[in-house]
Amino acid sequence: MPADFTENLSAVRSAARALLSDCRELQEMLQFLSMDPPDFDRTADMLNGMLRGIGAADFRTRIGEALFSAMVDFGAPPETMNLKSEDVRFLLKMAGILLEFPGKLGEWFPPCLHLHPAAKKMLASPGRRLKSLTEIRKNLMTFDPLAGGRTFQYAGGVLRPIRLDDIRKVDAFYGFATVRRQFREQFNFFLSGRAGVPLLISSLPGHGKTQLTIAHAAASPEITLITADGEVLSRELPELLARLAMRPDRKFVVFFDDLEPDKVDFYAFRTHVGGTFTPPGHVMLALASNFDFPPSILSRGISIQFPTFDDVRCQEMVEDFLNTHGFHHPNRNLISLIAARYTEAFGQKEFTELSPRTLIRYLSRFEGDAQLRKDAVELSCGQLIPRPDDQLFYEFNIRLMRKLYGNEYIENLLKDRLKAMEG
Repeated sequence: MPADFTENLSAVRSAARALLSDCRELQEMLQFLSMDPPDFDRTADMLNGMLRGIGAADFRTRIGEALFSAMVDFGAPPETMNLKSEDVRFLLKMAGILLEFPGKLGEWFPPCLHLHPAAKKMLASPGRRLKSLTEIRKNLMTFDPLAGGRTFQYAGGVLRPIRLDDIRKVDAFYGFATVRRQFREQFNFFLSGRAGVPLLISSLPGHGKTQLTIAHAAASPEITLITADGEVLSRELPELLARLAMRPDRKFVVFFDDLEPDKVDFYAFRTHVGGTFTPPGHVMLALASNFDFPPSILSRGISIQFPTFDDVRCQEMVEDFLNTHGFHHPNRNLISLIAARYTEAFGQKEFTELSPRTLIRYLSRFEGDAQLRKDAVELSCGQLIPRPDDQLFYEFNIRLMRKLYGNEYIENLLKDRLKAMEG
């Protein structure tokens, strides 16, 4: 055993108490090493165990990420540290001791038959000591788990950077004025420093729930977007919120998409939203589903419901599109013609659904084709102007709702419609 083993281990224990008192793995390992004699066998078991699991991080990375979070928690994010501050200098000195610990442990470790080669590798010395506070700070910055960008996927306790391609800009959405206003207001409230109220977004498929949420998050450089699924909402929400609570230097939108409410365990959500606990002020939750949320969940957030896409809303979207592209006062004939041509394209099987999603794809043809725009304007001046078929929308929506919600839902819908007509 090296002569300085006890002295160095004592320094590591002190640094761990100062910065990482709740880091279970490190505390457990220090307990094994402090035994007389040190229990390297059980330490080896721990190191081998770190190699297992999806997204498993090595010992040095685990300590580094825990230290980064601790610095943020102490109000000293490595990126903006003031090295002249006595408090910051103390924190960095303690962090340096812990960052060097895996390398020192590798030097101390005796021959051990059951220590996995990969575990030995993650104890390899970094090659040089961290001699200055500036070096320690730079080293800490490499462990920022959110350094990979502004968009992440969370699953199994791991944040993975992802790319979201083909997301439209906020100003490239058309129609649904009330829904767009709700999104704009809620994101502006959140960005202004007020606590974000959960958004509970529902509509039939293809109306823009996902695109509009991501577009608003992407439009604000202050926001980091985290996507997750129903399993995370049911099983991992407290852990995720606890991790994000340690990063008040960022604003987070956590987006749970494609939820089926009857398959989600909302206990953790109810506990942390309007229950025993409160989400951190810099975290806003957004839940999206093709189904309605139960009343017990709707009462804990802002309900945003897209109205059904029909011939009227189709023409509203076309009008918005034309306004955005220079037709500030498009005539009704041009709007009607384009909407009718879209429904004809659906009838000819160019699209599998009547929805804002496919209408946007259809309208994009006009953006890159001057001749198509010219032909549409000329045809709109004719005597006979086709109209979009309202019955086509009705039949498509009924089929879709029957598939999603069942026959009973349709029967109740028709009953409500008849009552409204009688009234």
